[in-house]
Amino acid sequence: MAVQTENFFRGHTLLAFDDDLKGLRMQVVDMAGLVMYQLEQTMLALDEGDMTLALKVVERDQKLNRYEVRIDNAVIEVLARHCPVAGDLRTLVSISKIGYELEKMGDEIVLFAKLVGVLFDPGTSDPNPRLLEDIVKIGNLVKTMLTKLLLAFEKADAAQAYLLLQYDRECESQLQEAIKHQLGWILLDMRLIGRAMDIMQIMKTLERCGEHSRNIAEYIIFMVEGVDVRHRRISANEIFG
Repeated sequence: MAVQTENFFRGHTLLAFDDDLKGLRMQVVDMAGLVMYQLEQTMLALDEGDMTLALKVVERDQKLNRYEVRIDNAVIEVLARHCPVAGDLRTLVSISKIGYELEKMGDEIVLFAKLVGVLFDPGTSDPNPRLLEDIVKIGNLVKTMLTKLLLAFEKADAAQAYLLLQYDRECESQLQEAIKHQLGWILLDMRLIGRAMDIMQIMKTLERCGEHSRNIAEYIIFMVEGVDVRHRRISANEIFG
């Protein structure tokens, strides 16, 4: 694993390119911050059974979509203006891919918010709090991944990105454990089956958020090191060696 420096994004001979790249980075940071806010608000809506708050999350999805379009358009403009090669080209491609993954993560969070509305529909009884515990656990893990991803991107820290690949495995493990919990509640009381199925669907949206987070970590590694780690598991030796 290559040694990282804080000068990855600085020192280009073309100041105009540096300015364009800085603008793109800021857009990605802002977009990631909005995704984080969307997740936090959805978790709050779940905690408080607040359908109005969940609806606001759904409505803000258009803002995330606009971010992705702006980032892609800006990348195309920079490519046309500067014709970058090597590491510069790799950075632009990675930024475009990260924007795409953030938008898809936003879509999953919107689905999560819609399902919160289903869980707390006034025409039904509120879900058993014990059934929601697994959602909170996995949601907090995804939030941690997002926080660390943002830091890794801002600092161009491939070492942190490698570590984040392990979080995806933990997310998968917790999901499997959560499914067992839900099935256990169903066996105890078959009346919970409908609620449990809705909650398992929410957990699947969070699992996909974890997958998108892993993809972003892979693009950060590619951006900084030029190493393509997609479609393969990273060993502990590669991370810590």
